[in-house]
Amino acid sequence: MLAELWRITSFRLTVLYGGLFALAVVGLLGLIYWQTARYQNQQVDQILRSQAHVFSTATPGQLDQNIAYEIARDVRHISYFGVYAPDGRALVGNLARVPRGLTVNGKPQALQTEGSADLFPQALEVRALGQKLDNGNVLVVARDVALLEQIRQSLLRGCFLIAGVILLLGVLGGVFYSLPAVRHIREIDRAAKRIADGDYSQRLPLGRRNRELDALAQIVNAMLDETERLMGEVKTASDNIAHDLRTPLTRLRASIYRTVQSLEDASPHHVALNHALTQTDLLLTRFRALSRISEIESKRRRAGVSPTPLEPILRKLVGLYEPLAAQGDVRLLLDIEATPTAACDGELLFEAVGNLIDNAIKFTPPGGTIGVSLCSVEQGAVIAVSDSGPGIAPDQRKSVLQRFYRADEARNVPGSGLGLSLVDAIARLHDFGFVIDESAEGGTRARLLCWRKHIPG
Repeated sequence: MLAELWRITSFRLTVLYGGLFALAVVGLLGLIYWQTARYQNQQVDQILRSQAHVFSTATPGQLDQNIAYEIARDVRHISYFGVYAPDGRALVGNLARVPRGLTVNGKPQALQTEGSADLFPQALEVRALGQKLDNGNVLVVARDVALLEQIRQSLLRGCFLIAGVILLLGVLGGVFYSLPAVRHIREIDRAAKRIADGDYSQRLPLGRRNRELDALAQIVNAMLDETERLMGEVKTASDNIAHDLRTPLTRLRASIYRTVQSLEDASPHHVALNHALTQTDLLLTRFRALSRISEIESKRRRAGVSPTPLEPILRKLVGLYEPLAAQGDVRLLLDIEATPTAACDGELLFEAVGNLIDNAIKFTPPGGTIGVSLCSVEQGAVIAVSDSGPGIAPDQRKSVLQRFYRADEARNVPGSGLGLSLVDAIARLHDFGFVIDESAEGGTRARLLCWRKHIPG
């Protein structure tokens, strides 16, 4: 789902703008945090300097009184003072010794301190100022800024929290706005698959929100309308030609046949007329195959689909074609691994597998083997017909499904070039898979995957 959403421009733009806005908020609040921290430090430093100035200008007696007064009035216990002799001995104040790391230069500085019994009661963040007095003593003024630091940390956490909320709202908004587009794309995908499977009456659905997709769908639908019209005209013309020519060809065959029957076998015209009769039969076979493919592709037999046992169909076909295979010195073997059923039109499936076996017999040399197998996998039943013939090159395995296509190796083999086209049409009618690859013997293996490739929504 996330990958589909990311392909939607509106979702990406929403997340992008949400992220940019979140970064802007973080930057703004970060600037506020920095300015606040700077201002607070300046205020504390100013207090420390003022106190140090007052203490440094007082007489020794006044200094003790001033420090005691400041300690007494510090109800929050955030101020610390101390006066130390040159040898480090504490003279007055609530600091037992000079804090470690403090530079006595009259400038405020930040100190990270550890709690101890003789110094600070707990670990603190303080700003402290150390200054030498005129009499050689050292004055230390410190202030606890942990509370200020907590305020700043809370402000910083608030920055990231607000940025996270903004980014989350942006993502949720993008998801809410883009989900209809994702559903629309899925509907378009389903319709496109049905069109690709030969249902040219389908059209791409129109949505309500995504005007770009709707505009594209309208263009494609207009193209499909025109394509369907042109294909319908071509199909109608082909069907009419096939239908109109079958009648005179049938009459022509009858006339030739009667003429052949009236001639003696020794007549010089007998061979020529027999050849004409064979060619006429070939033409009639092609016209019948064209009509059959046209009938199947028009979906007229869809109502005949029902759960059908496959084993009886294969056994009947093998029994039917065994004499023809034996005539060509070819072994026809049947391998039943399972006895599944499939939702199909049994007569059409019989016709499809029969065409595969007939094709295999044509292209298998004498002494070869043809295997017909039935097995069951997780998705459904698989019917396979394999031979030990010359095989089909990988770059021609799609071409052989086209009408009248014949590979160079098959030019001298009798046939119309429509057998595999008929099998493919039957497979597409059932939404079955039809795969042609190489058999274990190096020949051709044709498999019918007897389950629905997809279920139109």
